[in-house]
Order: sequence, then structure tokens, then C-alpha cells
Amino acid sequence: MSSLQCSIFSRARTGGGVISYPSESLYEEVAFIAYHFHWSQDDILNLEHTTRQRWVAEINKINQKLI
Repeated sequence: MSSLQCSIFSRARTGGGVISYPSESLYEEVAFIAYHFHWSQDDILNLEHTTRQRWVAEINKINQKLI
């Protein structure tokens, strides 16, 4: 498994097992943050899931104010 494939899996735990984070959602979050903040893919993937989602929410707030 490549390092990119390994990065796609979340560390989230439920009921005793590791579950994968939907890759489509992860790609959307990474693309969204990279587009707005110009951060590298590795920097974004290294964020905790909840932190990454928080940045997405904050960017959405900024975009809403600009409309």
C-alpha cells in the first residue's frame, strides 16, 4: 500500500475497529483547503480529521460572508 493510500485512512475508532474515512470526502476536503489556503497535500493530510473539518467550516464561513 502506498503512503498516499495509507494517508487516506482515518484513525477514527468505533465499536472496537478502525474504519476508513470515505475517500471521496477526504479528496474534497483536501482540494477545498488546498485551493483556498494553498497548503500542501501532506500538510492537509497530516491534520486530525476534526481539525481538517473545522478548517473546511471556517473557509465556508468566509465564503458566505463574501457573497
